[in-house]
Amino acid sequence: MRDRPVLLLLDTSAILDYTHQSIHVGEVMTEVTNDGGMVGLPVLCLVEAKRASASTELLDLLVAHQATTVLPVAADTWQALAVTYDTVGRLDLAAAVLAATETGGFILTAQPQLYAGLEDGGPIIPIPPS
Repeated sequence: MRDRPVLLLLDTSAILDYTHQSIHVGEVMTEVTNDGGMVGLPVLCLVEAKRASASTELLDLLVAHQATTVLPVAADTWQALAVTYDTVGRLDLAAAVLAATETGGFILTAQPQLYAGLEDGGPIIPIPPS
């Protein structure tokens, strides 16, 4: 159970950057922790990252990290998930958007263009290119 607010969510691209040991993801995670918050990991983003990553060890470390919490998709949000899926075109990203809406957090992403269909571009923090 988490006792701190989720201030940031990692989408699939940010999770993959973490597995490639991106300093940008690590720095933002440290800032969130220093601000008393947690980093949310939408479960569907983890699933997609697992499919795309050879580094299960680093995914396991991320999930077990003291600053992270895995966020499920609630069954009663299926209609909102479907509408958001139509907007962003990917189920994992739709789950990240719903999680951001529910927590009030921002989504860290290496692919901000995928969220362009959201009002005002969504609650996005782009990862700088390496």
